[in-house]
Amino acid sequence: MNWIPKNLKELGKLADELQAEKHPLLPPHALVKKKFKDTTANDLTKTIIWDMYHVRGGVAYRINNGATYDQKRKIYRKGVQRKGIPDIIGIVDGRFFGIEVKIGADRQSADQKEIEKEIQAVGGVYFVAKSYDDYLNKIAEHDSRLA
Repeated sequence: MNWIPKNLKELGKLADELQAEKHPLLPPHALVKKKFKDTTANDLTKTIIWDMYHVRGGVAYRINNGATYDQKRKIYRKGVQRKGIPDIIGIVDGRFFGIEVKIGADRQSADQKEIEKEIQAVGGVYFVAKSYDDYLNKIAEHDSRLA
């Protein structure tokens, strides 16, 4: 890959190109087109993780800290992670990233702000992404290929 997507449409185009390279014997009409969205926190999280793997060449993981419903006991059990851990953690070019996904009027909690300070204090990168464009602007500050 020798280009970096600048929006969701280009990210989808890149995904389609990578899929065509992976399955060269399939005709183009037989390949499922990849569509990326950033309208919900779940969609944006999936999009950012795909970007960090396939565009940035790093690794990224979704961290779910929400309560889990215990079907057997018929109760919710609180998450096991420390409160405030970012939605996405990843490493690109040896650099740690903590990315908190926020959509609409959603804001960082006090716990999330504390984790942000801790990550930045040890040299990690932390930011809040409100859309794919917002993510692109913020990740560009730390992507050596864009310098």
